[in-house]
Amino acid sequence: MIIFPSGLLVTQAEYRCMQHIETDPEQSLRDVWGENIILYRDKMVDRWQPTLLADSDVTELPAESEALAAVILGRSDYKTRAQRNAAQANLPSFESLNTARYDAVDRSGTTTNLFENGVDISSTSVSYILDRHADIADLFHGAVLGRINKGKKKMIAQYRPIILADSSVTTMPATEDGLINMIVARSDYQRLGG
Repeated sequence: MIIFPSGLLVTQAEYRCMQHIETDPEQSLRDVWGENIILYRDKMVDRWQPTLLADSDVTELPAESEALAAVILGRSDYKTRAQRNAAQANLPSFESLNTARYDAVDRSGTTTNLFENGVDISSTSVSYILDRHADIADLFHGAVLGRINKGKKKMIAQYRPIILADSSVTTMPATEDGLINMIVARSDYQRLGG
């Protein structure tokens, strides 16, 4: 399955924040997603273990995680996160909040396109994601926004004291994007990501 087939746009300031902590933001995100998918599989197996052990129809279980996960996903009583949420209609839904936050940013100016050809995820990985999250796009938007925010916080925390101590600086931009642009334009700017 390919999600975001035309990529994900981020502003130049957002991309600079990501680059502040990672030399290759796209690969870093892929690595985090890969690690999380394994965690989602393992959490699904852990959640289902008591049910499988209590089921008198189950006489043996595979010892390998992927095979055990396949057994769980093939059960007639298995439900995805969206199906479990629908069964509990009285619970508040927090799905798509990250997508709303991503969509709220104006990206009409200069942008960088992450994952220009989309993100290819195996159908098995999609199943693991959908066990934990009702909306795959929202999960990925959240990961990108989280990486941007982490880089922004580290960049500003590192350079704000430097700027304030610099006697040649008489004013600072009043926006985060302006401050980020000011920081990366400095001759002493260095990324944490190498």
